[in-house]
Amino acid sequence: MLSSKPVLSAALVAAVGCLLSTGLVRAHDEDTASVALTKDTFQSEIDGSNYFVMFFAPWCGHCKKLAPTWAKLAESSNEDSALTVKIGRVDCTTDGDLCSDQDVTGYPTLKFFKLGVSADQSVKYRGARDLDSFNAFIREQLGIEEDESEETVAE
Repeated sequence: MLSSKPVLSAALVAAVGCLLSTGLVRAHDEDTASVALTKDTFQSEIDGSNYFVMFFAPWCGHCKKLAPTWAKLAESSNEDSALTVKIGRVDCTTDGDLCSDQDVTGYPTLKFFKLGVSADQSVKYRGARDLDSFNAFIREQLGIEEDESEETVAE
């Protein structure tokens, strides 16, 4: 006679896995400030604006941890008129070919795409993963001095 314990264990593992993956996806789905980019929209979007893009996988713990900060970055960059940049995200589980084309080998991968510069010359971000560091990197890529941005906000 076969035991039902292995079947119950497998079902429990599958159920927990589904719940966890749903929670991981939700963190990125709740981000309405950044632009969700796909293979169909990526090229036209980066051809039309400066973009700082996060390539992620919803099951990735580091991506889940970064998601709220990324959403805050998008919100703050939308409010800062000196920052002519859009904050985007690409789900590499649904757009794997796009991620491969962009040489994404780990998650999250963060890249800056400058308007008027070929996508293959994007700049990979390698700094700390906090708002101040992201903003400093964006300003550096855009050639904006810290004082210029502060003056714009003060006016």
